[in-house]
Amino acid sequence: MPIRTLDHFLILVDPLEPAAATYARLGFHVRPIAQHLDLGSANCVIHLRDTYLELLFLGDAPPVFQHQYRPRLAAGQGLAHVSLNSRSLEADRERLAAAGLQPGPIVSARRAIMRPDGRVDETASSFFYIWRDEHRYMSLFQSFHAKPDTIFIDAYTEHANTAADVVRLVYMSDDPARDLGYFTALFEGPPATVGPDGFSFVGPRGEITEVMTVMRATARYGANLPGAGLCQLGGLPVALHYSVGSVAQCTAYLQSQGVPLEPFDGGVVVAADGACGVTTVFEPMM
Repeated sequence: MPIRTLDHFLILVDPLEPAAATYARLGFHVRPIAQHLDLGSANCVIHLRDTYLELLFLGDAPPVFQHQYRPRLAAGQGLAHVSLNSRSLEADRERLAAAGLQPGPIVSARRAIMRPDGRVDETASSFFYIWRDEHRYMSLFQSFHAKPDTIFIDAYTEHANTAADVVRLVYMSDDPARDLGYFTALFEGPPATVGPDGFSFVGPRGEITEVMTVMRATARYGANLPGAGLCQLGGLPVALHYSVGSVAQCTAYLQSQGVPLEPFDGGVVVAADGACGVTTVFEPMM
C-alpha cells in the first residue's frame, strides 16, 4: 500500500482579507471568503491540481480550536497544520489509536461554495486531528472529501503564476529525530531518506515532505525563512514549493506586481514575509 498523500495546507492568518490579497498578488486564483458552517471559522481556498491551500481565519471558532491555534498565531502568520488524505477516517482513527497516538473526534468542515456555472453547492469534507504535545505545530491531520468535485475544481486551478501543484513541503525542527516516529505512523510507511540533518517522505504523486534541522533549513533558504524562527515552538512547517508551467511567466507576473524575489534552483523564491509567513518557491515542472 502506498504511503499517504498530501491533501491540503492550512495557513493561519488574521485578518483574512489582506492575506487573500497577498496571495492574489502572488498570482494565485483566490476563491471568495467562505464560512465553515459547523465551526464558525472562515477561509479562502486556492485550488491546485491535487492539493489546495486554505487561508484560515479562526473567527468564531469554538474555544477548543482557539486554544489549539492561538499559540501558533501569536508567533506570526504561517503554516500551522498539514492534512494527509484519508480513505476512511474511522479506520484511520482506529489504526492511530492502536499505535498509541491520540486521534481526536471526526469533525465536519462543510462550507458553501460557488461552482463555475454559478450554482451554489456545499462541500462534504470531514477531518480529525492527531495533536502531539512536543512540536505541536508539526502535528498532522487527516481529511476525507465525500464530494471531491467540490474541492478539486479544474476551472479554479488557472493561476497567473502558472502554479500547478505543491511538490515539496518543508518543516524545520530543533530535533528531527523526535519527529520521525510520529511522521512514519501518520504517513503509514517508511521514510525515503533518514540522516543526521532530518528525513523525508515521497508520496504517490512524487510530492516530497521534508523535516530538517534549523541549520540545514537556514543553509537552503537563508533570509527567506520566517524571521521569527521557531518562536520556541520546537518545530514548524516553513516552506512550500510549487511546480509552475513557466518560470519565465511566473517571474514576469511577480515582477509586474512588485513582489520581491530571488533566483532559486532554476526557479524563484519569495521570502516568507511576502507570503503570510510561508517561504514560497516556484520551480520548473518536471
